[in-house]
Amino acid sequence: MRRLIAAVTMTTALLCAQAYRNLRLPQERSITGIVSGVDGNPIADARIDHSDNRLKAIKTDNSGKFSLQTRAPAIVIRKAGFRSQWLRIADLPEIQITLQPAKANPQIRACSLTEPCESINGWGAQFCFPRVPGVTAGRQGQDIDYGFRGYTIATSKGTVGIRHGSGPLWSFGLPLDDDVWGSTEYQEKVFGTDPLITIDANGRTADGKFWRNLGKFGESASYRNVAKADARLLDRMLDGVCIRPNQR
Repeated sequence: MRRLIAAVTMTTALLCAQAYRNLRLPQERSITGIVSGVDGNPIADARIDHSDNRLKAIKTDNSGKFSLQTRAPAIVIRKAGFRSQWLRIADLPEIQITLQPAKANPQIRACSLTEPCESINGWGAQFCFPRVPGVTAGRQGQDIDYGFRGYTIATSKGTVGIRHGSGPLWSFGLPLDDDVWGSTEYQEKVFGTDPLITIDANGRTADGKFWRNLGKFGESASYRNVAKADARLLDRMLDGVCIRPNQR
């Protein structure tokens, strides 16, 4: 069984790596930009994520400016207190981005002490999801440095579902680059304040499939390549997430 799991994991990793390479632009581009608020004032320390630059974090300076060399077809500009902006990389060498203010410090609600919900025991897991008819919670598994659990639904084309994991090396809380890049529609919400933020991102791909990633540093719950009707059912779980009081 362990050999089978290892083989499936390796195959999935190879397919993701191939998709990642295919989505990148054929040539690197030089991009400069200015990020400001609706009042016209520059926004410093806004993050430029999913830029295919894995060597260093890219942020705006005190003048709201940033520059990068990238083959990424899309980027996301994030700043706590503002609505994130997904941006397709165009041929323009300079771009101007205006971030809209977000609701004041939104937070994921705390679970009540008597509320039944599904989660991971241990591993610092905080996300707890409501029990939804039609969604089956699998047994918890673990590796050396993380615990995981699946929540699945049966479809005419097989089983799809949410992969929930938690542990010190499980996640940085961001959606996958190839999900961000391969989307024709994208949106996200940011909960909390830097550096302890939770990102709830979702999108629709060109072939009409849906994905979603709810994540923070060390924990995430996500689904990928799911039909619209199945995504609606899985979203009932993710929309109902709460934070377990004894895990805060």
